[in-house]
Amino acid sequence: MASFRDQILAYAGTGGYVSRAQERALLRIGTAGYGLDYERARGAVFDAAAADSLVLESAVEDSVADYLQSRVDRSGRVSRAAFLSAAELFRSRARGRVGAGQAESRVKDLMLRRGLSARPSGLLLRSRRWFNRIPLPGPETVAEPAVPLPAGGQIQAPVQATLAAWAAAFNAGDVAGVLALYAPNGLLLATATPEPRRGRAAMRSYFENLMIAQSASVQFGSTLSVEGTDPAVASGLYEFRYTDPSRGPVTTPARFTYVVTRDGAGTVGAILQHHSSAIPFGGAGGCPV
Repeated sequence: MASFRDQILAYAGTGGYVSRAQERALLRIGTAGYGLDYERARGAVFDAAAADSLVLESAVEDSVADYLQSRVDRSGRVSRAAFLSAAELFRSRARGRVGAGQAESRVKDLMLRRGLSARPSGLLLRSRRWFNRIPLPGPETVAEPAVPLPAGGQIQAPVQATLAAWAAAFNAGDVAGVLALYAPNGLLLATATPEPRRGRAAMRSYFENLMIAQSASVQFGSTLSVEGTDPAVASGLYEFRYTDPSRGPVTTPARFTYVVTRDGAGTVGAILQHHSSAIPFGGAGGCPV
């Protein structure tokens, strides 16, 4: 499977310029396809840009916005001279990969998005015609995904996003939300019940008793391994807190294995199998899940 870094470089292509629309698409690929959270995906994009001399339009815009903000008057207006300097700065930071007209269009769009206005200009009749006649950049269409897919046409199932959604629903006592994350014929191998539970209907009573009657909560610790593409297998550690009818509050460390597959184009996958077991001598009693 191609790495997320390979996907970033493929997106940039030979020009090495990553537009805002392309960057947004990359972040969606990082979160939905590689199981990264938003900050990790964004960090990977910035790291690749720094290491491989890519130009991120978002970084160029931040630099130009800082310049514009330093040149506004008390009414938040930008002079024509400052605007032209900002457009030249845009081209310079983009390393010449954006033409003069494109730079002016992008700076105008940036000003409007940042709430800045143009100062009237002219010797006799002062107006903003100089600014108004600059066209805004046209909408950019980016195919999803607009990068070569790995061999087999697959990217990794969104493991981390799925586990995060499972934990959020579990801790909210949302039985329906937990069940919805399992594939219709998903398999649950839980410690606290002798028989396997296959399918959402078979799992329902188990989770209702655990999440509602015993007020259980979960905290994920380390994800020790994620293997495979689609489906992907994740193994790691988590900890449960629940109320035992005879012993009261109990905390139990446990280990898990989830088998997750992609679920259409969504950012959360479907759990095909979930195996949970208590860590030997790790807590007071068996693991609830």
